[in-house]
Amino acid sequence: MAFSIIILGLSSILLLGFALRSRYGLPLFLMTAGLCIATVAVLIQIYSTSTYSPPGTFPFRALEVSLFRYIGGNRFSAGRVQWIRNAGCFFYFAGIFLLNLLIIRNLKHKGRRRFWTVVTGLAWLAFAAAFLLYYSPANAYRIYLDYYARSAQEQAGYRLWMHRLDIGFRCLVLLMILSPILMLSGAYARHMVTYFADTAVLLGGMAATYDALFFAMFFTGPFAERMDTVFRSGFWFFSGAVRIPAWISWFYPLFSLILLGFVLLNTNRVFSGELVLLFRKRALKRSIEDLNRNLKDVLHSEKNLMFSIQLLSNEAKAAYGTPEGLEKLERLSDLVKSRMENITSSLNRIRELHLKARPVDMRMLMDEALDSLPLPEEIVCEKHYSSFPTRCVIDEYHTRSALKNIFANSLDALMLSPEDDRRITVTVDASQEWVSLSIRDNGPGIPQSELRRIMLPFVSTKSKNANWGIGLPYVFRIVNAQLGQMRISSSDRPEQHYTQVEILLPRERRND
Repeated sequence: MAFSIIILGLSSILLLGFALRSRYGLPLFLMTAGLCIATVAVLIQIYSTSTYSPPGTFPFRALEVSLFRYIGGNRFSAGRVQWIRNAGCFFYFAGIFLLNLLIIRNLKHKGRRRFWTVVTGLAWLAFAAAFLLYYSPANAYRIYLDYYARSAQEQAGYRLWMHRLDIGFRCLVLLMILSPILMLSGAYARHMVTYFADTAVLLGGMAATYDALFFAMFFTGPFAERMDTVFRSGFWFFSGAVRIPAWISWFYPLFSLILLGFVLLNTNRVFSGELVLLFRKRALKRSIEDLNRNLKDVLHSEKNLMFSIQLLSNEAKAAYGTPEGLEKLERLSDLVKSRMENITSSLNRIRELHLKARPVDMRMLMDEALDSLPLPEEIVCEKHYSSFPTRCVIDEYHTRSALKNIFANSLDALMLSPEDDRRITVTVDASQEWVSLSIRDNGPGIPQSELRRIMLPFVSTKSKNANWGIGLPYVFRIVNAQLGQMRISSSDRPEQHYTQVEILLPRERRND
């Protein structure tokens, strides 16, 4: 157990560093620090009331014994040890509260965010006050005096009532620590939260691992404080076993290592998302300039190709004699000339576009991208936009191009669909953290085998003659460059065929 304090302390230091660049670092730091502080209190209690000897097979037995003697050798009164344990639990509950607030910030409906913020804040304040009062040394002594002031017959009923109260309070603790998981799963099931499935599972899994360790160690296992000890001594203690089970030496370090593994393995998935808040402009500028260089190379190549075609068409015009052939070649020449002018205009705009990130309402940008494409009459477009502004600080030119790529893919898919009801559904919504974009078509869908490769360059599910497979990788890079997230889901089943592209972009910070 003492060795677990080293592991938890290391995790706390890492999480404290992550807290400077990610909102998720702070709640997890408080939860880890709470576990560490409460464990110190338990070790002091073990040293003064029980016998603890790690098994000989434990790999760090000498270090474990030395740490146990060093920590347990601190002479604190029973009341002070109880307050240390309560402080650890309070830190853990504070982390739970902040985790709940982060989930609330990702709710899409503004009214629900305000409601749940108030409810969560009031519930946490009431719970924290009740917890500190219930497990205070003064309350334990008050229960002790009240118990022995009663007759023997009254003591039995009082004992039963207090045991029921103790079980009820443990259930309340369990509900409190599970609240982030319950809130996250409920909001995700109702599509009311701006989390993708993998992010929701990751956060839920980390919270569940923390909760399992916390509740098992301090509220159900051998170190849970029992009401029986209050009746016997007037203090909160765990069961008071004469000898601590040897399996504890393995169980607690193992779970602590699992927590540390979660922190290390998921650094880029959870803790790096807010890094951009500090270096947003620098990262965005670097990514956009890289995109510009690649796009200029592509456009220059196309421009050279068009120039060669123009030369050939001019030569053909000079050599061809029939009026019909001459007319067709002139149309070809005009088409190439128009295309060259468009490419030249695009290149000029790119040269000027070093970094033009500015607040843009995504509802307006979505409409502009959609209106720039010819929408056949047989295709219906449904729009579901939020009633409030959904501004992102983005590069307008590249983001509009990315959206046009997605719409073009949807139109191509729908033109291949034999269905009479051809439909594109466009959704723009937002939480306090993210703007959520969704483009869904009921086209033939993409096979699962192709869906895994769809983000790779030069992979296309359409005809290879006119499609190079660079549209979606370009969109993916645009979204990543602007600190967003992108997911594609699809089904080619006859009874349910669709393709849906979902994008999350960081919302402008001044929005509530």
